[in-house]
Amino acid sequence: MNIIIRSIRFIRQILPKKQKKKAVGISFLLLINSGLELIGLGAILPLFVLLLESNVVEKYEWAAWLYSSFELTDERQLIVILAIGFFVVIVLKNILSLWILKIQSIFSYSLFKQFSLQIHELYYKRGYSFFKNTNSNIILRDVRTASERFAQSIVLGTLAFLNEILILVLIVAGIAIYNIEILGLLTITVFPSFFIFYRWVRKRSIELGEIKNKIEPIIGKNIFQSIFGQVDVVISGAENNFRRRIEDNLEELVEVNIKTYIYNLAPTRVIETSLMFAVAIIIAFGIYMLPSKTELIKILGLFVLAGYRIMPSINRMMIAINGLNQSIWVFEVLKPLVQNELKITPISKKIEFKKQLELNSIDFSYPDSNEVVLNNFSLKIKRGEVIGLIGPSGGGKTTVMNILLGFLKPTSGFYKIDETILSEEYYEDFYKKVGYVQQQVYLLDGSLAENIAFGYDAKYINYEKLEFVLKQASLWEMVNGLPKGVYSMIGENGAKLSGGQRQRVGIARALYSDVEILFLDEATSSLDDATEMEITESINKLSDGNLTIVVIAHRLSTLDGCNRIIKIEGKI
Repeated sequence: MNIIIRSIRFIRQILPKKQKKKAVGISFLLLINSGLELIGLGAILPLFVLLLESNVVEKYEWAAWLYSSFELTDERQLIVILAIGFFVVIVLKNILSLWILKIQSIFSYSLFKQFSLQIHELYYKRGYSFFKNTNSNIILRDVRTASERFAQSIVLGTLAFLNEILILVLIVAGIAIYNIEILGLLTITVFPSFFIFYRWVRKRSIELGEIKNKIEPIIGKNIFQSIFGQVDVVISGAENNFRRRIEDNLEELVEVNIKTYIYNLAPTRVIETSLMFAVAIIIAFGIYMLPSKTELIKILGLFVLAGYRIMPSINRMMIAINGLNQSIWVFEVLKPLVQNELKITPISKKIEFKKQLELNSIDFSYPDSNEVVLNNFSLKIKRGEVIGLIGPSGGGKTTVMNILLGFLKPTSGFYKIDETILSEEYYEDFYKKVGYVQQQVYLLDGSLAENIAFGYDAKYINYEKLEFVLKQASLWEMVNGLPKGVYSMIGENGAKLSGGQRQRVGIARALYSDVEILFLDEATSSLDDATEMEITESINKLSDGNLTIVVIAHRLSTLDGCNRIIKIEGKI
């Protein structure tokens, strides 16, 4: 049961103080639920006794009290009263149990939401390099699936296991008080089966969890690539290859899910078989050793009743343990939250940009690489300048721009904005001043307005400002030709727009945010000559001395209108 101890320790480490208190409250509710289960189980015993024995009013004080309290005239009326009472107890028990389960679910899903958001925030703190070096399907799995597994399998699974252990202990204690021989029979038939089965399943459950953890992001990646690369897939005749990969991955996942399903169902069958074996022993023992069949039926009834409640308890315990074993990988994903990585957040400060951007004696190498991309590189860009960066592929142009954007930190040297060295506490304010247009502009599956006013809710979009930036980006004429104007849907990733229009949307988006510095990274490299010229003219129209523009390009023609052109050729 090492996994239970490990899970409890991890839950105690990761849950905030407020959530720990809620977890204690949930545990208390589960304790109440355990009591309700036992009350429901015990409520049938008096009815059972009445049906099996005669003269119960004379034998049992509780029966005599009920008989006189309700002014009954015969024992049949007492049976009806107890049957109605049993029904009422079961109804109330189930209503309260459902309410407790609702509270438990609210707690679980609140944890899911909290940790999903925290993992999302954590990954954003890790920055540009992390997103470039980590597969998006791994990130999606960690943000969504890991948090859900933690809430459902780890937290609720652990609480469920502890709750069922408590129920089991109480039932076993009750049986021991009533008849120690029945307890002995359970001990030698049911419990060994449970432990043998657990030992057999444990290792296999961990292996299944690891396989599922690895295979799900791969399936996501292959499906994602086949959807977003649909044109290339069809043209290159690779459709069947992609489908074969997806099929192979799905076959492996299906096999894992089938085994998981069987392992979750098997405990019920194993325990049921053990109980039936014990029933056969009781019958064989009772026929020869007990004084009457009534005594045999009473013992058999109690055993079956206890088994009826023990069986689901052991089954739930097995499901909880299987879930914990299959979710061990979640610990590594959430471990940074235990280490309080999110709390290492500097206080946000304002940064002024009045004079210049300066890279001073910059050296840069990428992590896990010995290659020096930049060596002792320096550059000053005055406010209002339009600077062109040109050079061969792999020469360091994009690296320089990413350092200017704050996405990459220099290995040595410093990056200053006016007289302030750019560091994390200035990022939030700095990015309010920055616009960035990539070679492939990321577009939402939404309206043109939503894509330009990126990140703003529709009700907060300033449509006067929207019109202004559309005209600045030479998009206004196109907008007037759309059936719904700025409300027109542009398709997933701008599928309904041309390449030049997508780039202009990126420029309009940057201008909508009132940026002071505009970075364009190969924004025209994938366009034809005529469209490139149009985009270049749109950029030149923005060169009014107030907006600082940094442009990366392969062709000199793209840099017409630049105040300066800087050639970057790698190690400098």
